Amino acid sequence: MRTYAISSAIGIAAGLVFVGSMAMAQVFPPRQPAPFPSQSVQMPAPQPAPSPGQSSPMPAPALPMPPSGGPPVPLIMTIPFEEILGDHTKAFIQIGNLRGAMDSNFLVGRGMAGRFMLPRDIVEFGNGKKAYVFVSGLSNPPRVISEGNDLHLQFLFPVWQLKTYYQEFSGEGDNALGDLVAERVVVDVFLTPTTNQQRLPTYDSVRVAVSGEVKEEPKCTYFFDLVFPLNICKAAAQYVERIKSTIQEEMRLALMQTPTRTQFEQQVSQMVRAYMLGKLGINPMSPARIEIIQAEFRGTDYVVSYFIR
Repeated sequence: MRTYAISSAIGIAAGLVFVGSMAMAQVFPPRQPAPFPSQSVQMPAPQPAPSPGQSSPMPAPALPMPPSGGPPVPLIMTIPFEEILGDHTKAFIQIGNLRGAMDSNFLVGRGMAGRFMLPRDIVEFGNGKKAYVFVSGLSNPPRVISEGNDLHLQFLFPVWQLKTYYQEFSGEGDNALGDLVAERVVVDVFLTPTTNQQRLPTYDSVRVAVSGEVKEEPKCTYFFDLVFPLNICKAAAQYVERIKSTIQEEMRLALMQTPTRTQFEQQVSQMVRAYMLGKLGINPMSPARIEIIQAEFRGTDYVVSYFIR
């Protein structure tokens, strides 16, 4: 029994020595250095490539930012009245009365169109017979000039044709008198721009002036029934003076009447809105609204401050 106890003690002691030697013989791997903390970088999300035939969208222009804590700053824009008026290459004045007294018409600008009556001239002879004078002519597009507070549109006619008939409208009546022309004919239209109650452009007054003269022909006097002369050059010159007065008055009245001005203002309202948005790269078909704060004409330039809502 004593021998068994001694043997057990020796076995336990040997086991402890073996375990201790194994623990001392175990080799651990070297400690790796701790990595430095890295800052995460967020990469921008890739933009989808435009499909073939489709252009990439352009960024909208930046609107002026108000100062920090201050009120919003309005936009300011200047539009020449010449541009507001429209494409002047399409403007014209046409006069004529061979087919009818209402053949004369004109177009000055947006919605500024009209028609007026221009009667033929009738010259009576002492023998009871008559001569007739008709007129026709088409102007070139106007030359547009800014003169102080007025916009000056100058319409130049190459000629006015003055067609004559004696007694009847036939070949014989046509050949009985010589035809004439009026030269250096110019129609000057002066428009004074202003703003209406909506602070949008309109015009305040219209002035029209006409100049020109009949070209003298080698033969001016014709005799009928031997004792009844007619100086056709003098008759045509008097008729041209009446035509000039008629054009001045009829065009001024047509441009100043309420329907013409209303039509002009309606078209200009759409044009100004599209112009303001388009200059900022905004589609005029968008629901954006223009709020005009202040507007005035400086000479013939429309200067406006506004917000886009």
